[in-house]
Amino acid sequence: MLRCVFSFCLMFACMAPAQAQNASAEEQVRRMAAEVTAQVRKNPELLNSPSQLAALVQQRLMPHFDFGRITQIAMGRNWPKTSGGEQGQVTSEFSKLLVRTYSNALANLRDLDVQVRDSRSNSASDVTVRTQMIGRAKPVAIDYTLTNASGGWRVYDVSVEGVSLVTAYRDEFNGVVSSSGVSGLIAVLKQKNAK
Repeated sequence: MLRCVFSFCLMFACMAPAQAQNASAEEQVRRMAAEVTAQVRKNPELLNSPSQLAALVQQRLMPHFDFGRITQIAMGRNWPKTSGGEQGQVTSEFSKLLVRTYSNALANLRDLDVQVRDSRSNSASDVTVRTQMIGRAKPVAIDYTLTNASGGWRVYDVSVEGVSLVTAYRDEFNGVVSSSGVSGLIAVLKQKNAK
């Protein structure tokens, strides 16, 4: 009997940090979604102003994203082959592109809500939080993968309906780097950001 109680306590002690970790990451995603949707609903004119929407994304969402890691994963095998200066340029341009991409996606938030469904631990410091956008005929599944860095939970991948944003960009980046080098990738990103 004592062995059974001890085993149960040990099992609970091992599960408790993972559950707390998941709850903390879920709260981070829930808070991000609530802040942005509240701002958009309070200021509907934001939906007609790409620059103001981008400023909102930059201010409210982007501090919770790990752009260095996102860019490194998107670059894949090409990351170690680039110089420190090139890595900085790719990260900067890719960050701008992601801000614009998120800003465009926010334009559809008028009648939508983000609902946190659940989460799962991927490792001691990584959690995937599953959410869905509701308010349309069919909910859209969006998963955020976060890591617990020194500044708290930070997103390093987003999957929409099972398609990873980072993986999608990795395929594109590999193609551009293969044909035009890292400088070609930087030029492509600058061109996209100029549109």
